[in-house]
Parts: sequence; structure tokens; C-alpha cells
Amino acid sequence: MGDAESVNATIERRHRLLGLVELGLERPRQVLAAAAVLTVALAGAMVLIEVDTDPENMLPGDHPVRVLNADIEERFAGNETIVVGIAPADGDVGSAAELDAVVELHDEVASLDGVVGPAVVSVSTATGGGPVGDAGAFLDGLARDPLLGGVVVSEDRSTAAIFVALEDKDDATGVADEARELAESHPELDGAEISIAGLPLAEEAFGQQMFVQMAIYAPLAGLVLFLMMLLFFRRLAVVGPAMLVALGTVTWTMGLLIGTGNTVHIMASMIPIFLMPTAILDSVHVISEFHDRSRPDEERRTTLLRVYDELLGPLSTTTLTTMVAFASLALAPIPPVRVFGIFVAIGMAIAWLWTLVVLPAFLVLGGPAVSTADDGGALVRAVHGLGEVVRRRRTPVLLGFAIVVVVLAPGLAGIEINDNPVRWFRSGEQVRDDSEALNDVLPGTFGASLVLEADDPAALTEASTIEAVRDLEATWAGTGIVGHAATYPDLLGDVDGPAGVELLGAQRAASPLAATLISDDLAAANLRLLLSDGDNQAMRAVVDATDDQLDVMPLPDGVTASWGGEAYLNLVWQDEMVEGMLRAFLSTLVVISLLLVALFRSVRWAALAMVPVLWTVIAVYGVIGIVGKDYDMPIAVLSTLVLGIGVDFAIHFVVRFRASLEETGDVGAAVERFFGEPGRE
Repeated sequence: MGDAESVNATIERRHRLLGLVELGLERPRQVLAAAAVLTVALAGAMVLIEVDTDPENMLPGDHPVRVLNADIEERFAGNETIVVGIAPADGDVGSAAELDAVVELHDEVASLDGVVGPAVVSVSTATGGGPVGDAGAFLDGLARDPLLGGVVVSEDRSTAAIFVALEDKDDATGVADEARELAESHPELDGAEISIAGLPLAEEAFGQQMFVQMAIYAPLAGLVLFLMMLLFFRRLAVVGPAMLVALGTVTWTMGLLIGTGNTVHIMASMIPIFLMPTAILDSVHVISEFHDRSRPDEERRTTLLRVYDELLGPLSTTTLTTMVAFASLALAPIPPVRVFGIFVAIGMAIAWLWTLVVLPAFLVLGGPAVSTADDGGALVRAVHGLGEVVRRRRTPVLLGFAIVVVVLAPGLAGIEINDNPVRWFRSGEQVRDDSEALNDVLPGTFGASLVLEADDPAALTEASTIEAVRDLEATWAGTGIVGHAATYPDLLGDVDGPAGVELLGAQRAASPLAATLISDDLAAANLRLLLSDGDNQAMRAVVDATDDQLDVMPLPDGVTASWGGEAYLNLVWQDEMVEGMLRAFLSTLVVISLLLVALFRSVRWAALAMVPVLWTVIAVYGVIGIVGKDYDMPIAVLSTLVLGIGVDFAIHFVVRFRASLEETGDVGAAVERFFGEPGRE
């Protein structure tokens, strides 16, 4: 396509887009009425909301680790658990009365709705549900039990633990609350410190708090934005329409999300927070420009057409680039992240439509225009002062920004991908404090499983297989992360071979605890680990140590090993999400760069627009790497917001500066105008 054809095509596209603006100008009342009807309809669709706080659903249902976890639950009664810790006031659970109280509490907790009673484990498991008798002798024998020793009573005997198997992880909070009430009301446990922990509890509590906080902070964010803009512009006629666009955008987007049958996951609950600032940006550009350019002798319609004719290019391009930034999340392997990215991109398109159609309809019916160029305003004076510094101290300013890059860029290499649902809570919150307390005295509250599959049950009881498992136990003990490993060789003692198969069958039939370690067909084993650290990196360290050990002493032919369990699933979905979003972010940088080259028809101007975006990314993430903040889910999501808003500002500034430079022919004059209108907006 030749230059003339390209220009003509651009003009034709602009005329078509101006047609949308003219629709709002020619039929403002009809447009506003239609917008109101659609808003009410889509707001009504929100009553269909279905909430999902289960992080497991971050992975597709057919993901291998989800399939294996379902298999573990079915074959080994491997339900997810929470841990109830009871620490008597005197720091010792050594009395028979206190131990018997734990046995009684075991029975009460096992009978709660949402609890798999036979799978609950505590000192009651060792007593068979009866009284303890001689407490000293019982505790000495318990300490020697390879499956329960140090687990249901801590090694220092300060804390007793009840491992509560859940029918559904969504029951975690309800079961925990009831268990706490039962423990605190037991007369023999009066004054005892009750702590309850476990990944299901942390994840459900976080999900519930997230939705509550979004319900509070999304409107609060809107209020803060409203007050900030009112402070800056000091004109309700400027601020009101911008908030109208933001509220309409959020309502339409969330209505479409829910109305089309999508579940509102933790990620989706954050959509309003992302949409509000980005939806306001374009409308502020238009409204501010309109009020500044209005003249008493010119119709509002004519003024608005002049404003849109000038801003249509950057408005559309910023919307497109921001949509690309968020739509890139569709490349992430996590379904809720894909939904989040797609609907934020849809929300940006809705904001663009409101800005081009609904906003002019509102403005053309409004009262007299008021200038936002108040020379006495603190914001305007500050922006003009910044412009003077940039113009007169160009070299030191550029040098300062370059120094920031040199200092902070090495921090990018220090960023570590890591997450832990418990650390989503602040110190002082019960979920985090209870988890830290129990993981300090117990072997751990974070569960993982290494599942062995054999072609023949006899392969599991071969001496070489048993030896390999024993070596794995020693390896795990040496990590400082695995506090306890319950494995099927603990059921065998010194027995192996065909006799071992018979013994495993008998043990499984006699003990629910043994049934969690060996499958009904005796051809699969569940090596159950308790980790004292819920960090992804901790689970990764255990996996790596296991791989290294199996390289040294492989399992016999016909025996395979696969990781599962809640801690491993947590590692998988967070790694896939964070790494997927990082890849999407980097690919988006490339796509946006190409879009900017197409917009400006100049590599130089496109590069100039990308400089502030890249500088911001380097500065923000360099600091994150230097201070040691983990690259987790919230930080990964932040990257798309930084990119989307950063590009929006950069395009508006570059377009307006370029136009000023072409008009004045003087860099100094262009900078002065640059820090006048667009700088204030």
C-alpha cells in the first residue's frame, strides 16, 4: 500500500470513528437512555454471580496434578486436612486427663459436618479411641511409633495435634471455627492455646477476605479517585462525567462476565480495581480538553468535534495497546487468569465506547464549560515548574534517570518467583500466626505426596524398592523442610518380598491410617510428607532433592513416582501462573512496540514512547528484586497494570508533544506547551 493510500485509509477510519462521536452529539438523549437501560440490565445480571475461592481451579480440570490429587483422594482417602493444635497453659500435654480430653475432642471434631471422621488422626488413633491410661508410658511408646511419633504430640510434648480430614476444602473455615469452639469450651483444656492451620484454611480465608475487601475497596477506590480528581481539577463538571464513564465501564464488564456464565474467581474480583483508573484516563483527556477549548461564540457540538478530531488517534491507540497488554494474559496457562485478562481487555473496549459515544452525549447536554487551566492551582503550578526543570536541566535529568536504571537494573536478576498463601496474611492475623506457631512445634502442616505406581504389587515390597524409599526418607529429613514422612515401609518392619505383600494387605484392612499409605490393589503407595514451610521454593527444594536422590538410587524397573498433594499443587499453579504472566508480559512489550511503530510511522518516536514504560518497569521491579520481595501472584498482575497505564500516558504525551513540535518548530516552546495541557491531564 502506498503512502497516499495509507493516509486515505487512516482518514477513512477516523471519519468512521467520528461517526460514533456524532451519534452521541446528534441523539444525546436517546444515547443516554440506551446506556441507562443497558447498565440496569447488566447490573441485574450480577445477581447470577457464582463465587469460587478454590485456588485449585486455577488449573484446568484435566491437569495432571489435579487428576493425580483426585486419584489420591479416591485410592488413599487422601483428603485435604487442617490441623488443630492444643497447647496447655503449663506447656505440657503429659497428663492423662489432658490426653483423654484430646481423645474426647477427637470424637467431637470427627462428628462435625464436613469432616471425614474415620480419617481424623490424633492420639485417639494410637489409643484406639479409648483412654490413655499411664500417660508417661503411652507418650514413650507414641514417640517410637514411625507413623505417629512427633506428629500427634510434638517432640517437646508442648502441643497435641488433631489432623482433621475435610470432605471438601470449602468446609475449612466452618470446620475450623467449630473445632476451635469445641476445644475452647472443653473443661479439661481450659486456658489451653488453640491454633488451627493448613493450606485449605489459608486459601479459603484469603478468598473470602479478598471478596469482602474487593466489595469494600472497589467503591472506596472510586471515591478516592473522585476526590483526587476533584482536588486536581476543582470542577465537578470535569470530574462527574469521568466517574460516569468509569462506573458504566465496570458495571457493563462485570455484568457481561457474570451474565455469560463465568465464575467470579479471586482474579476476576480484582477487575473493577483495574478498570477504574484505566477507564478514567481517556475521559479525563477529553473532558479537560473540551473545557479548555470551549468558546462563548462556539457551539458545544463544534468544540467537541474539534477535540475528538485531535484526540481520536491517541484515544484509540491507547485503548488498543492497553487491551493488548491485558489480552496477552489469554496466553497464560491458568483459566481464571485468562478470563481476567480477556474481560479487562473487553472492559477497556467498553470504556473506549463510552468515551466516544456516551461521554459526548453527556457533555453536549451539560451546562456551561469551565476552564481547567487555573493558573492558581497548585497542580498546574507544580506541573509547569516540572516543565521548567526538564527544559533547563535536561542533561542532569536524563543523567539522573540513567543512574536509576544502572542502580536498579541489577535487581531484576535478583527477582525470585515464590509464593505462600499463608504469607498473603499480615503478621498478627490469626491464620498466619496459628500457622507459624504450629509449624514451629510440629513436623509441619503443609502436605505433599509422592505416589509410587508398580506394575506388580510385589515390586513395592522388593528389598531394592524398600531401600530406595528408606533413602528418600533420609534425604527428606536432611532438607530441614520435611518434618515427617509416613511411608509404607513403616508398616513392614523387616518383612519384604511376597510376605510383605500379604502384610500390607492385612495392615490396610485393619487400619484406616495404613489405608492412606497403600492402595486397595496393593500396587500403589502414597509416601505422605509434612512440610514445615509452605513456600513454593521450599516445595521446589524437596522436589529437587528427591530428583537428585533418585538419580543416585533409581527406583527399580516397573516402579514410577509422581508428585501430588496440596503443597505440590500450590507450587504448580503458582509457577505456571507467574511464569505464564511473565512470558505474556514480555511478548506484549514486543507487540506494543510494533503497534507504536505503526501509529507514529517512526521507530524513533515509538522508541521514545516506550522509554518511560521500560524505565518504570525497570525501576519498580528492580526495587522488588533488591528488597527481596518475592515475585508472586499480586506482583505478576501488577506488571500488566504498569504496562497498560504506562503506555496510555506515554502515547498521549508523545502525540501531543510531536504535534506541538510540528506547530511551533521549537523544542523549548513545545516542551512548555507539553507541560501545560497534556501534563495537567
